[in-house]
Amino acid sequence: CYIVHDSNKAIIIDPGSDAEKIISIIENKRLKPQLILNTHYHFDHTGANCDIKDMFNIPIAIGEKDAQFLQDSYKDAFIFMIDAKKSPQADILLKEGDTVALQDIKFVVIETPGHTIGSICLYNKENAVLFSGDTLFFESIGRYDLPTSNFESLMNSINKLLALDEDTIVYSGHGPQTTIRHEKINNPFIIK
Repeated sequence: CYIVHDSNKAIIIDPGSDAEKIISIIENKRLKPQLILNTHYHFDHTGANCDIKDMFNIPIAIGEKDAQFLQDSYKDAFIFMIDAKKSPQADILLKEGDTVALQDIKFVVIETPGHTIGSICLYNKENAVLFSGDTLFFESIGRYDLPTSNFESLMNSINKLLALDEDTIVYSGHGPQTTIRHEKINNPFIIK
């Protein structure tokens, strides 16, 4: 989970689980959440949607092609012993080129199908920041052996991300941050 804030307003990206911890951070920093944003529908990115939406009465946004799967994603959580609740329906459906704004911070939506059919990334060009969900990781890529996933689509999406500024910092859904440059040089799925 990432909490992006500008002044006291915040966007919560991929609140997978541990709603109490997320809510505590928000309250301790006196933030006013404006939006829950899911990069894709998997329960480890949506498991706390219900509690956070209930607590702050804020909308949920997700890629338009993943919206139909959002409410059923929690059903697989027990396999991984993760406490995930059924997510409410999405209020906002995002597509390529849409803008998500938080005061002076603007993110452009990049559709990156592959890990799921409707995966999205959020790119802020001014600060060279990308939230990649489970599309691109530090020296790895998202799984492509799951329902609605597709290896060819994933690689096309990654190639789209590799066209971003090489200094772009990538914050993925799992693991350490990286940069586009580092991945071009070191990611075994990308090196040609």
